[in-house]
Amino acid sequence: MNQLDRYIFAQSLKPLVIMTACVTAIVWLTQILQKSEIMVEDGGSFVAFARVSILIIPNLLSVITPFTVFAATIYTLNRLKTDSELPVMSATGASTLRVARPLLLLALAGTVLTFYLNLDLMPKSYRQLKQTVYEVRTDIAHSLVQSGVFTTVSSGLMIYAEEVRPGNQYLGILIHDRRKADEPVTYMAESGLYRDTETGPRLHLARGTIQREAADVNGVNIVKFDETAVDLRPYQKPAELAYLEETERYISELLTPDMSKAYDREQAGVLVAEGHARLATPFYNLLFALIAMVALLKGGFNRFGYGRRILIAIAAVLFFRVTGFALQNAAAATASLNILQYLSPFLGIGACLGLLIGKPRLGLRHHKNSVHAMGGT
Repeated sequence: MNQLDRYIFAQSLKPLVIMTACVTAIVWLTQILQKSEIMVEDGGSFVAFARVSILIIPNLLSVITPFTVFAATIYTLNRLKTDSELPVMSATGASTLRVARPLLLLALAGTVLTFYLNLDLMPKSYRQLKQTVYEVRTDIAHSLVQSGVFTTVSSGLMIYAEEVRPGNQYLGILIHDRRKADEPVTYMAESGLYRDTETGPRLHLARGTIQREAADVNGVNIVKFDETAVDLRPYQKPAELAYLEETERYISELLTPDMSKAYDREQAGVLVAEGHARLATPFYNLLFALIAMVALLKGGFNRFGYGRRILIAIAAVLFFRVTGFALQNAAAATASLNILQYLSPFLGIGACLGLLIGKPRLGLRHHKNSVHAMGGT
């Protein structure tokens, strides 16, 4: 890049980074609130919560980047135009495409980034996210037993520990199980120790009692014990790892579902449509940048600003993106419509390039005419 390229590229790169960071942070904050059940309901640690919160960022970036590329391009061109820098560039012989070149390079960088997010980082991060959630929900030691809290695991099952110590040790354990209405049972023990065994998770209790209601004697049978073990497998919360959802799949797994699996057969249309969307959506970076260029590089000079053109450009961006989502949903039901997911951005790119290459150059025609008219008077 020469000096002009570097100048325009630098003027657009900084707002792009700032806008992407700010918008991602705002959307990220709304998303992590939905993941709070990892700590509140499932008893996950703060480390697990932070890990889950970070792993959702690649998907957010994939959606946000085309819009921030558009916003950065609009901001840069509007500033260059209102500060009369574009007329100076035109006076030195710079054409419309000459000014657009560094901005197209920025949009191309956004396209490459989105491809990387869609094809590699997003499915990889979602797989790790699913594994993290699975580990939290199947960790009985943290999800069921909490210090000083009566935890209702499921309807009719309650667990309490007076104190939780390091190493999955507990003092003052109480387990009350009324899931079988005719056979309620209560475990009480001075201490407990959680262990993962070959046969599943177990809670080893020491020095306590087992109380069962005895219908035949209309009373309670109490059995004292020095040591006993409670099988915790029935108490685990379900966590599904048997199949991969569309967000967790790489492109080859989306475009060629395994029809021997029930989930893939039922969701084949959705999976294939998601795969084509992963390949098509990166091109919205180029389309949105070109829409911004057409809005501000074409047309006459306006000393009152370019708010109307910017609003029209925003409407065009929203139209194309909503159309893209609609086409993806339609393609999930009708596979032949997947080609339209590519046609939408490509036709927009072609139309914008046609408008950008045509006259007037840099939108200065009316401005120059007004200057000649002033000179004539």
